[in-house]
Amino acid sequence: MENISQKPHEVLDFNIAIVGGGRACRFFLELLKRESFPYLHIHIVGVCDINPMAEGITMAKAMGIYTTNDFKNLFKIVNLDAVIELTNSKTLPELIASRPKGVGVIEHNVGRLLRHLFETSQRLASAREEVLVEKTSTDILFQQINLGVVVLNVDFTIIDANEMYLKAVRKTKDEVIGRYCYNVVKGFYAPCHAQEEGFDCPLERTVKTGKSYHIIHEHPLANGETAYFNIATYPVKDSQGRVIRIVELWREITSQIKDRWRHKVRQIEADMKKVVQEDRLVSLGKLVASSVHEINNPIQGLLTFSHIMADMVRDGETGPEDMERFKEFLSHMTRELERCGNIVSGLLTFSREAPQAFVQVDVNEVLRSVLALTGHKLELTQITLEKRLSNNPLVVQGNNNQLQQCFLNLIFNAIEAMPQGGRLMIVSRKETDDLACVEINDNGCGISQENMEHIFDPFFTTKEAGHGTGLGLSIVYGIVKDHGGTIKATNQAAGGSSFKMTFPLVSDL
Repeated sequence: MENISQKPHEVLDFNIAIVGGGRACRFFLELLKRESFPYLHIHIVGVCDINPMAEGITMAKAMGIYTTNDFKNLFKIVNLDAVIELTNSKTLPELIASRPKGVGVIEHNVGRLLRHLFETSQRLASAREEVLVEKTSTDILFQQINLGVVVLNVDFTIIDANEMYLKAVRKTKDEVIGRYCYNVVKGFYAPCHAQEEGFDCPLERTVKTGKSYHIIHEHPLANGETAYFNIATYPVKDSQGRVIRIVELWREITSQIKDRWRHKVRQIEADMKKVVQEDRLVSLGKLVASSVHEINNPIQGLLTFSHIMADMVRDGETGPEDMERFKEFLSHMTRELERCGNIVSGLLTFSREAPQAFVQVDVNEVLRSVLALTGHKLELTQITLEKRLSNNPLVVQGNNNQLQQCFLNLIFNAIEAMPQGGRLMIVSRKETDDLACVEINDNGCGISQENMEHIFDPFFTTKEAGHGTGLGLSIVYGIVKDHGGTIKATNQAAGGSSFKMTFPLVSDL
C-alpha cells in the first residue's frame, strides 16, 4: 500500500489580479510579500484602479507589479488564474461577462473571506513559531535544569526523562521510555505500594488527589551506600480538570542529609558525655558518702593520739619510755594519715576529667582501685567481698576512667540488689588467648526474665520514681562496646545475678 505521508507535496502557483487598488489591496500585497501558504505560491500580477494615487496602486508600482486604470487590460495578462474584485461596485457583472475562459472572478465578499484566511494563516504561522520557540526553550530547560525530571502517564509509564533523572536511576533513555517507573527504579513488576507495605508513593497520591506531593525516598547505590532524593510530583490536567500526566522532580539531598546526621551525632555525643559525667558525679556522691565514715575513724584515732601526746608533754613525762610511746603513736598516726590520703587520692582520681584517649590498661589494676574506693561502702552494707583476680596482668587497650565507671556502676547495682547484706564476687581471668574476662556476681534479688532483655536500654529502670535514671547499665553497655568488648547478664542458679564482660587483650604482650 502506498505510503501517502511520504509523497512530496506539490507546490501550486496561483496568479491573481486585483480590481480596486485601495487599502484592502495594500493589505493583500503586504500579506503576500510573506510566504503565507507553504504549498501555494500566490502571485499578484496586476492591479487596477481609476485613482493612480491609491494606496494599493502606489505599492504595486513600487513592487514592480503591472498597474492599469481599466480592468479589461488585466485579462490580457498571460496565465492569469483569477481576478479579485475589492471595490464592491457595479463592475462585477461586467467583469464576469468579459473574463476570458479559465479565469475566475472572486467578488469582494469572497475576497474578504480570503483576507480572513490570510490573517488566520499568519496567526497560525506565528503560533507555530511561538510553539517551536517554547518547545526549544523547554527542551533546553528540561535538559539543563539541575534536577531529575521525568514525565509519566497516569498508569506510571514513562513518557520522557532528562539526563539528571537517567543518571539517578543509572539507565539510558531507551531503557526507560515506555517502561513503568517502579520497574525502572526498583526492578518491581507491580507498583511499589503493592510490593512494600507502607510505601508512600508520591505519584499514586498525585493521581488520586490531583494535587502535588513531596516526599524523601532512599535509593541503594551500586557501591552499597544509599542516596537520598527529595521527590516532588505535579499534576498536568486537561480542560476538564482530569489528571493526564504527572511531572516528577528529583533533587538529590544525600550530602545535606549526611551533614544533618553528622551534626545530630555530634549533638548526641556531646549530650552523652554530659550524661556520663553526671553519672560519674552520682557515683562520686555515693563514694563520698561512704568515704566520710571511713575517713572519720582514722581522724578520731589521730585526735586521741594527739591528746595523749599533748597531755604527756604538759605533764613533763618525756623520758626514754615516753619517747618510745611517742614513736609508736606517730607510727599509728602515719598509717592512718596514709589511709586517709589513699581514700582522698582515689576520690580525686575518679572525679578528675581525664582525656578520652585509649592506652594500655591492666584490668586488674582498675578493679583494685575500684574496690579500694568501695571497700568501706561494702562494709557498711554488710556485704562480704570475695576477690579472684588473675595472677597475671590482663592488659587491654582502653580508658582507665571509663573502665572504673563501668565496674563501679555494676558494683553499686549489686549493692542495691542486696539491701540486707550478702556476698559480692569479683573475678578476672584470661578467657582465651585474646580475651580478658571480668565477672561481677551477687546473691541478691536477681533480674526477672521480663526485664532481662531491657536492662541495657537507656532510661529503663525498675526502681521507684526519683530513685534512678535508668542510665547506669546503658552507660556500662556503651563503655564495654567502645572497648570492643561484650557484656551479658544472667541469673545464677543459687540466686542473684551475674554480669560477664570480655575485652580484647593487647596482642603483643
